[in-house]
Amino acid sequence: MKEFPSKGWSRSRLYSLLRRIDARGSTDRAVGNGRPRSARTSANITKVEELICSQDAPGTHKSPREIEQMTGLARTSVRRILKKDLALKLYKRIVGKKMNADCRVKHLERCQELLRRFPSERSVQKVWFMGRKKHLQ
Repeated sequence: MKEFPSKGWSRSRLYSLLRRIDARGSTDRAVGNGRPRSARTSANITKVEELICSQDAPGTHKSPREIEQMTGLARTSVRRILKKDLALKLYKRIVGKKMNADCRVKHLERCQELLRRFPSERSVQKVWFMGRKKHLQ
């Protein structure tokens, strides 16, 4: 303690740490300490995995909201199971606008015009085209 005055260690805390090391062999927590899991149990993880990962039959997977209703788990618990236990990411499907042949031709012409604006001596690796429309009046 005298060697490390900036640490702010107390004598009682140091002695309790040494007792823990003598009793357990390490400073890790004892098994069974803390609040037991109620939502992320192995049974709930397998239920969620069966409902979300149905690769054999396409179109039969369930969304987190549907899993929540079927299992009775909270939505946050379902999301935690998906992210932490199953290592999956949630994506929201967004319906986009279909482009017809005329729109594709216009889109290609405008992209080529934008590419012509870049100077040829600059080495541009990637150019991102955003689908936003500016309304000029």
